[in-house]
Amino acid sequence: MPEPTTVGTSGTQLMADAHTEPALTLEDFLAKPKTDVISDMPDSTLQASVYKDAHSRLPSQCQFLHVSSDYYDWPYVQRARVMGCASTFQLCKSLIFENTRWKQDETKAKDANRYWCVIVQYEGSVNVPKLEKAVRERTGDSRKGMHLRIAPAEKSHELTGFTTNGVSPVGMKTDLPILVSTAIAELSPPVLYLGAGHVDWKIALPVQEFIEKWNANVIDFS
Repeated sequence: MPEPTTVGTSGTQLMADAHTEPALTLEDFLAKPKTDVISDMPDSTLQASVYKDAHSRLPSQCQFLHVSSDYYDWPYVQRARVMGCASTFQLCKSLIFENTRWKQDETKAKDANRYWCVIVQYEGSVNVPKLEKAVRERTGDSRKGMHLRIAPAEKSHELTGFTTNGVSPVGMKTDLPILVSTAIAELSPPVLYLGAGHVDWKIALPVQEFIEKWNANVIDFS
């Protein structure tokens, strides 16, 4: 794996390293140096959407990490270690769900309540019936009018601007409603690690601040 780049306020990138010290508390995480400018992201669009969105809502509280291209071949323990996670349960992913029985309500905005960004732990699971029940409670849809399934990769890319393994709730092209697992809301330390718009980039954020600033809803769907 490449040598890590030094991190500071000068705008250098952070390369996740095999010897990264874990942040055992929120205070540990917030004390880590944060980058001001991500100059080496592979696409200026990603830099504009993810980086700017993160820092406009949570200035100085989010951390970007650049990982090796074979990151997804690693076991969860190794992924957590190189990014400084205290636990593998902090490794999370964003899934775009679609209600395949959705019908346009002419009194509402186009595609309202059709797509949802669901945040779940890699070591967690999505109980679809529980997820559907939670969504129905928010939308008022009937049981017959609800059938949630993971959206095709092409649709996910169209809605978010991100490809597989880079999907992030931060900087999404479309302002989708965000649903967060209760297990994530109860993490200790309260920090989650997510995709950052590109397969080789990750972002870490304080859980409660993320929920608040991105207007996410916490629900039990596991």
